[in-house]
Amino acid sequence: MHYLSAEGLSKSYGIQPLFQGLTFHIQQGNKIALVARNGSGKSTLLKILAGQETPDSGKCWIHKDVQVILFEQEPLFQESASVLDNIFAYEHPVIRVIKRYEAACEASDTDAITGAISEMDELGAWDFDAKVKQILGKLNIHHLDQTVLSLSGGQRKRVALARTLIDITFGPPDILLIMDEPTNHLDLDTTTWLQEWLSEAEETVIVVSHDRAFMDAVCTNIVHIEAKTSESYKGNYSQFVPQRAERRLTRERELEKQRAYVKKEEEYIRRNIAG
Repeated sequence: MHYLSAEGLSKSYGIQPLFQGLTFHIQQGNKIALVARNGSGKSTLLKILAGQETPDSGKCWIHKDVQVILFEQEPLFQESASVLDNIFAYEHPVIRVIKRYEAACEASDTDAITGAISEMDELGAWDFDAKVKQILGKLNIHHLDQTVLSLSGGQRKRVALARTLIDITFGPPDILLIMDEPTNHLDLDTTTWLQEWLSEAEETVIVVSHDRAFMDAVCTNIVHIEAKTSESYKGNYSQFVPQRAERRLTRERELEKQRAYVKKEEEYIRRNIAG
């Protein structure tokens, strides 16, 4: 299934172009890393793909059945709301009852726990609750009644990541997950777990990361942005590096052939100019 096509995308801020004429395609199951130097507009491109910004020119087509979920470097929260309310923001009947159950457990409210258990039995929500507990446990999120405003930068990142992964768990089958620097503020154990989670997940992913080990573990394709244009490669980051070097060598050889041809023609013209 064809998820997304970017055709000739260009974006500038003032007179400074970030990128020009970017073209690439995303198929179902691809896990793509966007690779470029800092300042090349990677985060801006992700927002364009997610529909949060518009390109100056070009088009971005997304399949009508695909839901896009964007994980940003600086996620937005309801600052005065609890961690629980921010994580379980997705509108889904099973999520609503799990949220009530977790809130009741947090408050040790026996009557509320009993009511939530009854409804969870009716909805068959226990398997989903187990998945939610695994995500919260692996991300070391325990005090769900805390306000987001009281969290550190690293804790905020974990809460945003939990919200994203839970949204995916309850979302439709066709999801394009867009992630901007997901491993920032994560320790090694959590990063390793996230790598395994994304590698095993069926979701299609496009990610920006400076973590080469993460890109090696997760990504199946690379889109490289250089000189404000893009090229696509198959494989993870380590496989991309020699492929890029080979392409550069091939282009240099072609350029040398062109230069030699032009020089030969110029010499021929000079020798025969009288004729």
